[in-house]
Amino acid sequence: MLSTLRIRLIGVIDDATLEFGPGFTVLTGETGAGKTMIVTGLTMLLGGRLDRGRAGTASTVDGTLALAGHTELARALDELGAEDEDGEVLVVRRVTRDGRSRAQIGGVPVPIGALARLVGSAVTVHGQSDQTRLREADQQREALDAFAVSTVSAPLERHRELWQERTRAAEELDVLQRLLAERETRGAQLRTALERIERIEPQPGEEDELRARIERLDHAVDLRSAADQAGAALAGDDDGPAAGPLLDIATSLLRSAARTDPELAPVLERLESTRLEISDITAELSRYADGIDASPGALEDANERLHEITVLVRDLGPVLGGAETAAEVLERSAVAAADLDRLDGAEDEHAALTARLAEIDAELEDTAARLTEARVAAARTLASAVQEELGHLEMPAASIRVDVAPHAPRAHGRDQVSILLAPHPGADHLPVATAASGGELSRVMLALEVALGSSRADRSAAPVFVFDEIDAGIGGRAALAVGQRLARLAEHAQVIVVTHLPQVAAHASTHLNIVKRSGDGTTSSTVEALEGEARVRELARMLAGDVSELALAHAAELLAESRAAADGPA
Repeated sequence: MLSTLRIRLIGVIDDATLEFGPGFTVLTGETGAGKTMIVTGLTMLLGGRLDRGRAGTASTVDGTLALAGHTELARALDELGAEDEDGEVLVVRRVTRDGRSRAQIGGVPVPIGALARLVGSAVTVHGQSDQTRLREADQQREALDAFAVSTVSAPLERHRELWQERTRAAEELDVLQRLLAERETRGAQLRTALERIERIEPQPGEEDELRARIERLDHAVDLRSAADQAGAALAGDDDGPAAGPLLDIATSLLRSAARTDPELAPVLERLESTRLEISDITAELSRYADGIDASPGALEDANERLHEITVLVRDLGPVLGGAETAAEVLERSAVAAADLDRLDGAEDEHAALTARLAEIDAELEDTAARLTEARVAAARTLASAVQEELGHLEMPAASIRVDVAPHAPRAHGRDQVSILLAPHPGADHLPVATAASGGELSRVMLALEVALGSSRADRSAAPVFVFDEIDAGIGGRAALAVGQRLARLAEHAQVIVVTHLPQVAAHASTHLNIVKRSGDGTTSSTVEALEGEARVRELARMLAGDVSELALAHAAELLAESRAAADGPA
């Protein structure tokens, strides 16, 4: 339900906060007080345009919407990351001075179009010029399905499950058909590639290792010479002194001196360590020099191996998804092997999936037939229920028909539902949103909502209905009937009504009065909640234009009668 609504700087309303009750809330006030601005504010929360803003000012509407029972809305808001407080979410719509529009739901900015999709799932505005609910064929089908939930929900859920499975299976079948179409060419490519990889056996990182080896072999003579000369400089040869023998002499001298002066012992220890390190380095240089293969054959072998791997990567890269190194070739060869297995088994898989699709189609046909049968039966019941409501609303001559016609198969079946109205005898049945006008159309929509609301199983997910001047062009018994049916609808939904008829206002459980005040050359409006004597006085004003004793008595009587009617049978 809609808990609160705050409107700032729209029309004659500077700043007004409305607190709505859970049932039937009525908005009244003198002509020009700003009742329509309340509906404008509500419409803005649904993504509607602001046609009556104030030039050079920013207009804002805040609405607090309770999420209890609205599972899909709550799930959508959770996906957005919207925040709620005690099960309520704040919806904000702001139009800036330059006409730009901003919207937030639970603190999260959203596109304006998202307001209608999210908030519109819980709030519906019925205005004389804008009947937004049940305008589209899908909305009418959804309304019929909700009306007949006990008979429709099971086959509908099963049909949707089958439809999703069929969609996935059809997509997979397309993939298999493409695989079969390319099986010969692609399969041959993959087999050749895998055989060549197995024959050459490239290793991850082998190209870099080969390039390093080739670089070393290209300079083998220079590297061996450098190692030999460095070893000779350390170990010594016949051409002159070297580091090793000189260190031996120094070590021998210090060893003798250290026996005389122990203070030299640390220096001796370091010198002996250096002597051992020089010896190890000399041996390692010797091994390095001996290990260098300077033969032309070693260099040729390395170059050939590198060329072999380079050509392999070049040739198989496009076949294996753009592999650029031996490591990538090996990695993607595993995928290629799996693809080859899939190609080899595609025919069997295709046959099995085709058979499953035939089974799904047969079950879909059966489920769709059961859906159509349930909808046709429910359509007659719904038409009868709406027809009865129209009688209560002083439109006994109007005729409602709910048609269920064939349609191309979809996730929800193969039916197109149309709610049609003939406003008077002899008239053609036309779509309900275009068959009547003004208050007559509003009463038809009210009859539909009452019939649909009475069948609603989940009372916690009650929607919010806003009726703008539903009583236009009516009075007397028809006005009383409208008030009574609005009160009945409020048993299953939250109902907010803008009215100028006391017969309608008297049936509300919450009465809000739009009060216009003038002064200093300006006019503004505020909202007051009416109870007790204040409410009787407003009803008297609506009845007679004044608050005379006779008008007050009549208003009190009207209020008492409406309460008695509410306590009696529907």
